[in-house]
Amino acid sequence: MEKLTIKDIARLVGVSTATVSYYLNKNYSKMSKVTREKIRVVIEETDYRPNSVARNLAKNENKMIGVSVADITNPFTSAVLSGIYDACGSKGYQVVFTNASGSYQREAVNINKLRQEEVSGLIIDPVDPDNPIYKVLSNDTSVMLDRQSDSPKIDTIVTDNFKSVSVFTNKMIKSGYEELFFVSWPLGSISTRVKRYEGFLDATQYANNDHLVTFEDTLETVDLQEKLQTIMHKFPNKKIGFFAMNGRVLIKLLHAMQDLRLSYPEDYGVGAYEDLEWMGVIKPGISCIHQYSYEIGLKSVDNILKKIESGKNTNAKPKLIVMATKMVIRKSY
Repeated sequence: MEKLTIKDIARLVGVSTATVSYYLNKNYSKMSKVTREKIRVVIEETDYRPNSVARNLAKNENKMIGVSVADITNPFTSAVLSGIYDACGSKGYQVVFTNASGSYQREAVNINKLRQEEVSGLIIDPVDPDNPIYKVLSNDTSVMLDRQSDSPKIDTIVTDNFKSVSVFTNKMIKSGYEELFFVSWPLGSISTRVKRYEGFLDATQYANNDHLVTFEDTLETVDLQEKLQTIMHKFPNKKIGFFAMNGRVLIKLLHAMQDLRLSYPEDYGVGAYEDLEWMGVIKPGISCIHQYSYEIGLKSVDNILKKIESGKNTNAKPKLIVMATKMVIRKSY
């Protein structure tokens, strides 16, 4: 049988984990006599045996933040983690890190393990923001970033995916591009991909998906290459531009175009959502939307620490926190 945690006791009583930890440390001034008695009864009935971590919560000695990321190989994730580690370190908190490797099943396992570690709070870069595991998390001790749920249960930090892509695409249109195409992994229900594509449609006013180019995330680019070749042959006398959903999609796009012996900006224009270091080093540089990934990490720590250090069981309505981006124009179109 799985061992009961302090969070389980708090949920059974209907109070915060901080209140239970105050009880365990005999700090009864922080609660009413009724609450004190409820906790005593639940502990007795469940035969709960607090570990040293639980006893340290009220003393603020268990200063650990659990982090679950969708894919550590994503450059965006690396920058976010850097911000999280720096912010936690400056506040005296340690970071316990897990990687889901793109699996929503592993993501659920990782989050449960972090909860069993009795971390003070959770920062989650989700594979699936609608994973059932999030229904049991409290907004008082959790924050999500990047991808957003259709029905958010916890505060979520995102970039202005829709607006920034709409503005960027409009700039390409004003530069004389007659046919524009959005290149992406399959959209599915992944909010970052969907919102960026919606921003693209907002600018172009295309009525259907004829200008959406999707392909699977594999080592081979044959499928993408064939689709690009068809587009280039269809519009031989038009100025054609492509917008890549993120940096990794951009790399695939550039490789496929090279195999077709086509170069930007001579044969086509290109832009991307994400500003990776190499994009400003290669010649010509790639125009893009710069998202402040490191700052997103800082913001997630600021959000979670304000909540857990207040010690309040607020049950506050989850907020969508939108981080600004910056348009970086180089010479790729």
